[in-house]
Amino acid sequence: MILKESFRMQNHLSSLSEQALAFLADRNNVMNVKQEHLRSKSNPNAADETVEVKPATDMIPDKVIELYLDILSEREKLSTAISEAKSIAEIDIDEAISVNKEKQNAIAHFKALAGLKSSETLVNGKDYLINAEGNQTPYVYSIKSVNTINFDREALRGIIKRLQREADAVSSKIDLINVTLEVDYAPKYDMDESFEDAYEKFAG
Repeated sequence: MILKESFRMQNHLSSLSEQALAFLADRNNVMNVKQEHLRSKSNPNAADETVEVKPATDMIPDKVIELYLDILSEREKLSTAISEAKSIAEIDIDEAISVNKEKQNAIAHFKALAGLKSSETLVNGKDYLINAEGNQTPYVYSIKSVNTINFDREALRGIIKRLQREADAVSSKIDLINVTLEVDYAPKYDMDESFEDAYEKFAG
């Protein structure tokens, strides 16, 4: 299978194993319930009765445990196969994805920075003076604030374009690898089968 399919299979196996654990976590699936209806204690003319409460499913807990362990083993095999396939790829895919995410993050921040504009604001300030009578008197005055950018906006825009080109090129390369790189793994479980289907196949 190609790398892209192997990632889908990884997700599918993970989902199957989670469903197996969820099944085992439900007490109704793993406990036998026997109810003893002791009617005679309250009504001497009534007969006692023992009732076996059947689980809502025919799945056998021991088999589900075995199924979970088998799926876990398949996940390990697939993980190893993916790692081996990645090791011969022309680039380190995981590192390339990580760096690309960082570049996209930088691009978003740089675009916001490049969008800043110079501005002027006028606000009121307050101070005090001594008047003719020698009293301290407050007065209001204007404060003009001039804000100008302190970086080369044109150079930054060029950096944004360069980073975007680099990120796009790496993304295209990763996309190509995802659909061409072969992973040496023969799937034991079908990609689209349900947990119930997987159990039936495994339990035989």
